[in-house]
Amino acid sequence: MFDEYDFSLGEIGGTGQRKAFRTRIPGLEISLKATGESFVVLDLSATGLAFRKPRNDFRKDTRLEFDLLLNKKLFIPGLKADIMRVCADGLVGLGFADNDRRQEARLDKLVLEVQKRMIALRKKAGKQGT
Repeated sequence: MFDEYDFSLGEIGGTGQRKAFRTRIPGLEISLKATGESFVVLDLSATGLAFRKPRNDFRKDTRLEFDLLLNKKLFIPGLKADIMRVCADGLVGLGFADNDRRQEARLDKLVLEVQKRMIALRKKAGKQGT
């Protein structure tokens, strides 16, 4: 009897699905602890980030430690992330790993602030359009 109502939501976080809201934040960079190299963050979420390094030698499943900089100022020191993917075009995708509660809270707050601003801008644009 209930067969006609059966459905599946699929696997959460399955192939091709994002696990968290991602956004680009102008002025956001990472500075690698091991080399001191800095890279512009292309997108950020509460679960990870992406950057690009042409001709990179990064390998998947490698752990990186880095500082997160906002407008060249230290924002969150000593973050850790695992390399989740390395693309031929130099894109490197990281997943945050083993960070403390304070670091995670700062990341969450940063992403939430961006979401709030985006919502406010959409509301403002909607009011101006009507």
